[in-house]
Amino acid sequence: LPIGFAVLTTENIAQATERSGPGAGNKGEEAAIGAVEMWHVLQSIRTR
Repeated sequence: LPIGFAVLTTENIAQATERSGPGAGNKGEEAAIGAVEMWHVLQSIRTR
């Protein structure tokens, strides 16, 4: 079971909001996409 983990190290709420909003640089979204992609890889290996 793939698990994604992303930690934002910010100095203030404005930075956190900017890095977690829609668009490029959203670290939570990147971690989630990575976990889903790994799930697909594991599924393809298991079905061989």
